[in-house]
Amino acid sequence: MANTTFSELKRRVFLGFPQTDGEALLAVERGINEALQSIALVKDFDELIVLKTTGCATVASQKTYDWITHWALTRPKKILSIRLMDGTLSRKLTFIPTRELDETLPYAESLSTGRSTHYTLAGSRDIEFIPIPDAAYTLYIRYSQWPAALTAETDETPYTNLDGVTVFLAKDIANAYLSGEYFDFAQRAALYLKANAMEESRQPDHIRIARPFSTHEVILGEYWRDPFVRRTP
Repeated sequence: MANTTFSELKRRVFLGFPQTDGEALLAVERGINEALQSIALVKDFDELIVLKTTGCATVASQKTYDWITHWALTRPKKILSIRLMDGTLSRKLTFIPTRELDETLPYAESLSTGRSTHYTLAGSRDIEFIPIPDAAYTLYIRYSQWPAALTAETDETPYTNLDGVTVFLAKDIANAYLSGEYFDFAQRAALYLKANAMEESRQPDHIRIARPFSTHEVILGEYWRDPFVRRTP
């Protein structure tokens, strides 16, 4: 079944709305798109998580990559995982915060090039690999997206079961634009999504387990050359 169209969302937002003039139409259209963005701020929904397995690769001796310029990710919000593919030596890379990387390995070029084991964010869009890749490796990148703006009447909401949240949040946002009484859109979205989050927690096959942060990864070979291995395995 197709998701709800932009025209249907506008019809629902206008139900009981105090204004129906041109200014109200602009406010409602803006409100719907702001609602979609605000919902995405609260959580990475399954409908906006993408696995890209083509067009992404490393370059020999290149450390840093822009996730749009080099990999053409579509409306990227957050990278969830990166896999470096090299046959039986394929591996999931481990994320390490920039602060910890700076303390452990302030000069990545001091390592020999090779198959990367870690990555970090080097700015808002740049990804840095450690060690620096020694060849062109295919990358499988799983990432979350920002929703596309709805403009045509037939454009569909990206969310499967969030019409109620979208409509009521859009009403609030549209009213805020018309009245000048603004509020935190993401905070309001979180309140509307609370019941939905409770429903997800009751799904028995989707058990969510919080894990502490760890940069440890079991990698066979000359472990003493790995700056992230601090004791004999």
